[in-house]
Amino acid sequence: MSNSEETLTPEQLERIERNRQRALQLRASSTRIYESQHQITTTSAPTRKQQIDSHAGFFLDEDSTSIDNRPVIYETIPIIHQTKPDQLDVLGMPCNECQLIFLTSFLYTHFDESICDTCREKYSINDEKDDIDDEETIRYSLITRTLAKDKYLLTDYDLDKREPKLKCIEKKNPHNQRWGVMRLYLRYQIQRLSSEIHEGKTEEKLVEREEKKAEKKRKKYEKQIEQLRLDVRSSLQTKRIKTVHEHTYDEKNTTYDEDTDMYTKTCLECGYQYQYEEM
Repeated sequence: MSNSEETLTPEQLERIERNRQRALQLRASSTRIYESQHQITTTSAPTRKQQIDSHAGFFLDEDSTSIDNRPVIYETIPIIHQTKPDQLDVLGMPCNECQLIFLTSFLYTHFDESICDTCREKYSINDEKDDIDDEETIRYSLITRTLAKDKYLLTDYDLDKREPKLKCIEKKNPHNQRWGVMRLYLRYQIQRLSSEIHEGKTEEKLVEREEKKAEKKRKKYEKQIEQLRLDVRSSLQTKRIKTVHEHTYDEKNTTYDEDTDMYTKTCLECGYQYQYEEM
């Protein structure tokens, strides 16, 4: 086994083997169709050398003989697609982006979208990073349920009950296994649903929502400032009331100083001494 094969995952090896088997079916099918149309005999006939497109991302090597050692002339066979999307033709189906033929893909299997894996990798990003302004460049990435509701203004009804129902991938929550399952949706389908519901004005409604949030936050801040001012005024008023003190004197304990001819009386609460002269 080579180093390149050691680095392939079991899923990739399975896909390679599946593509190889279907390419062999394509080759055998083309031979049967040609024989039925031209009634090839066992006599020798010139072979037209040509590379055969397997419609699986690679070309078959030219071979001048078939299984029973008869000359074979390869011709292009028109692709006939099934009417039902869930019936994948042996010859493959075209990608909606690049128009190349593919046999199977991640998005077709999980979301019924005719997009090959190459285009999915081209128009997707790491699902945890969502800071790209151009939505078209990340349309085939996956998006969480929470982000779909917050960024595209969708509700639980839109995601669960609105027809046609959206497909999703369920997996365990990576942050805590005991939490509920995490649902991942295809961003392209979320964008399309949001555009239909909001009539193409999702961005305008997002801006309007942010403005309302900012206005609500500003009013809350001003209310807190006003309440703080009232609290400060109330505390100052209370302190001012507490600082006003009226002296209470004991008139029976008034003392007299003969040298100064002054009378002195003392406050019973604070000890303040008040001197006065009787006329």
